[in-house]
Amino acid sequence: MAWTIILSFSAFVLCVSAHYNHNKPSVYESLQKYNFPVGLLPKGATGYSLNQATGEFSAYLNGSCSFTLENSYELKYKPVIKGVISEGRLQKLSGVSVKVVVMWLNIVEVKRNNDNLEFSVGFTSAIFPVDNFEECPQCGCGLDCVGGRSSNEVEKSCHSAVAMSPLTCLLLAISVTIISASPEAVAAADSPTVYEALETYGFPVGLLPKGVTSYELDSATGKFTVHLNKSCSFTIDGYNLNYKTKISGTISTNRIKNLNGIQVKVLLFWVNIIEVTKDGDELELSVGIASADFPMDSFVESPQCGCGFDCVNGGKRSAKFGFKSLVPLLDV
Repeated sequence: MAWTIILSFSAFVLCVSAHYNHNKPSVYESLQKYNFPVGLLPKGATGYSLNQATGEFSAYLNGSCSFTLENSYELKYKPVIKGVISEGRLQKLSGVSVKVVVMWLNIVEVKRNNDNLEFSVGFTSAIFPVDNFEECPQCGCGLDCVGGRSSNEVEKSCHSAVAMSPLTCLLLAISVTIISASPEAVAAADSPTVYEALETYGFPVGLLPKGVTSYELDSATGKFTVHLNKSCSFTIDGYNLNYKTKISGTISTNRIKNLNGIQVKVLLFWVNIIEVTKDGDELELSVGIASADFPMDSFVESPQCGCGFDCVNGGKRSAKFGFKSLVPLLDV
C-alpha cells in the first residue's frame, strides 16, 4: 500500500513537472514578453533561467556560437549569456561580443525606445529599427541560412536606401559610431592597439613587450586578456622576466589588479606580479608579499622578447629597474 502511494505521488509530481515545462515559454517568447524581438539571440538556445523578481537571467546555448556577416564582421555568443532584463531594457549583459577592427567589444546593454533598439558597447552606442531583428541568425552561417534561403533573400533595410542584413547594420553602425564619437571615444577607436589602450588608462606602453597579437577588453568591468604570439622572456639588470602567451587582469585608471601571466625571478623563485599602481610619476609593482616603486620613464618603450631593452630601437639602453628592492622583503 505504501509503495502504491509513493508511486502515485511520484507520477503526480512528474505530470505536474511535465505540464509546467510544456507551458513554460521559450527564451525567445520570454524576450517578446519584455518587448524585445527574437533575433537578439541565435537559434540553438537549449534553456534559460529567469528570476521574475530581479530580472536576472541566464540563457544557455548548446555550445559557443559564432558567425561572420557580409564576410567582414564576426559575432560571438558564449554558451552562457547573462544579464538583467526588464521591460524594454537588457543591462549588465555578458556573453555577446563583436569584433570591430582588431578588437573584441562586449555588447553590455540593449534598450528599446518605441520602434528602435539602442545597443551599447560601453563607450558608445548605436540605434537600429526593431524589425531588423525579427529573425534569429544561425550559428556558423548567421543569416546566410535562415529558412534555408540565401542572405540576399532575407536581408532587410537598415535605412530605406540601403539593403543589408540586420546584424551587419549593427556592426557597421558601431564602427561608424566609434569613429565619429566624442574625442575620448575617437582616441580609443582610432588607437586600437593594446599599447595605446594602456595609455588611455594612464600607463606607459613598456608594461608589455613587443609581439602582442590581439586583446579583449570589457570596457564596463575593465577585465582584459592580452595575447602574445609566443611566451616571452628576457633579462633586465640581472633579473629574468617572463610573460606567458596569455596575460589577464582588471584595468582601471592608474591601477591594474588581479594580474596573471607576468613573473619576475627573484633569487631562486619565480614570483607573480599581481598588481601595478600608478602614483604620480612612479609605478608600484606588487608581488603580493612585497612591492617596489619605479619611475614611469623606465617603461616608455616596449621591451623585445629575448633581448629586452638591449635591442630597443636597435641599440643598447640603460634600464632603470630595481627589482633588488624586492629581495630584502622576500628574504624575511
